[in-house]
Amino acid sequence: MVTWSKEIKKYTRRNFLQISATTAVLLAPAAAMGAALNVPSTPKAIKKLKITKVEVTYLKKPLKNRYWTATKSIGGFDPHAKRVIVKVHTDGGVYGTGEGRDSGVLALSKGFGDLLIGENPFEVQHIWQKMFKMTTGRTWSIKGWEHNSMIGAMAPLDAALWDIMSKTAGLPLYKYLGGRNDPIDCYVTGCYYSEEGFNEKKLVAEVTKYIDMGYKALKIKVGGVSIDDDVKRARIIRETVGDDFRLMMDTNKGWNLQQSIEASHKLEPYNFTWLEEPLHWYNAVEGLKRLKRDCPIPLASGENENNRYGARRLVETGAIDFLQFDCQKYCGPTEWLKVAGMAASHGVLMAPHHEPQLHGHLMTAIPNGYILETFGNPDRDPFWFELYTRKPEIINGQMTMLNVPGIGVEFDQKVMKKYGTKIA
Repeated sequence: MVTWSKEIKKYTRRNFLQISATTAVLLAPAAAMGAALNVPSTPKAIKKLKITKVEVTYLKKPLKNRYWTATKSIGGFDPHAKRVIVKVHTDGGVYGTGEGRDSGVLALSKGFGDLLIGENPFEVQHIWQKMFKMTTGRTWSIKGWEHNSMIGAMAPLDAALWDIMSKTAGLPLYKYLGGRNDPIDCYVTGCYYSEEGFNEKKLVAEVTKYIDMGYKALKIKVGGVSIDDDVKRARIIRETVGDDFRLMMDTNKGWNLQQSIEASHKLEPYNFTWLEEPLHWYNAVEGLKRLKRDCPIPLASGENENNRYGARRLVETGAIDFLQFDCQKYCGPTEWLKVAGMAASHGVLMAPHHEPQLHGHLMTAIPNGYILETFGNPDRDPFWFELYTRKPEIINGQMTMLNVPGIGVEFDQKVMKKYGTKIA
C-alpha cells in the first residue's frame, strides 16, 4: 500500500525546480508574442489619473410654501431648496460631478475636498477611508469641520469619484457596477400638511395629479394631526387611487410607541406597504423591537443613519423590512453598497431616500432593491425639475437609467449661476 507521505517525498525541491523550468520554457514563446497570452495592458488613463482640483457650488432657492411633515417644514421654517454640487478634476481631462445636501457645506467650505488632491480616483476605497478617518483624532477639530458636516461632504465627493471611474471606462455607472438596466419602480412622495388646514378637494386633486403622471405608488405624510384625522386622510387617498396601487406612509418620528401601535391598527385596513420612522427620535431604533410585536404594517427606516455602523444597529433590531439609507445625504455610493450587502444578508429590502438619479444606478447592481423615491411637485422639489438638462426620466411610474458614461446627468448652467454660490 502506498502512503501519502511516501508520495509527497517524491516531489523534492529539485523536482519542483525542474517542473517550473519546463513550464517556463513552454510558456516563453507565447509570452514573447504578447497577444498569445491575451493579457491586456492597463489603460494609460487609469494608470496616470490624479485629482488636481475640487470645486464646490452651493445652491439655494426659496420655496413658495411650507410643506409640513409631523415634525418640521421641508427646507426649514424659512424654506429653501438646497443642493451641493462638487466637480472633481483630474490631470487627464476627465472630471466627475457629485450631488449632496447642505449638511456638507461647512466642511467643504473649509477645505475638506482638498483631501482628494493628488489621489488616484480609481483608488476609491482608499480615498473613502482617508476621508472617514478624519472623523476621529484631532484634525477635524483643528480644521473646524464638525462630524456631521464631514459625513455630509463625503457623499458628493465619493459620488464624483464613481462618476470619474465609470466615465473613464466609457460605461454608465450601473454597467460599471455590473448591473442591468431594467426599469425600476418609483413612488412619489406627497400629501404634506398645509398651513391652511385640511382640504379634501385639494387632497384629491393632488393625488389625482400623481395618477395622471403615471405613478402607481405614493407615500403620504402622517403624524401631524390626530390619529383619527390621519385615518380620514388615508381613507380618502385609498378611495382615490383604488386597490391596485401601493401606498406608504411616513411619520417623520412623530409618534410615541402607544400612538404608533394604535395608529398602525387603525390604518391597517388601507393596505399600506410600510410605516416609516414612526417613533420619536429618542426611541427611534430600540423602540422598533417592541413596536414590531404589535404593528400589523411592515416597518421602514434608515434615511437618518449616516454610516454602515448605524445602519447595522437598525438592521439588527430585526424590526425593519425596508432600509432607506441615503448616499447623497451621507457617505456616498461606496458606503451605500456595503449597507445594501449587509441588508441583503438580513432579508431587508433597499428603498433609498431621495435622489433617484444616483440611487437608481446602485439599485440595478444589488439583489434586494425594491423601489426609488421621487417627487412630483415642482414647488416642493424645484431642482428636480429645473437643475438638469439631462436626467433619467420617470415613465409610467418607473425609471430607466441613462445609457451614457458616468452618472449621466448634466446641469443647467443658467440655473447653477442663478442659485449657486462657489464655496470652494
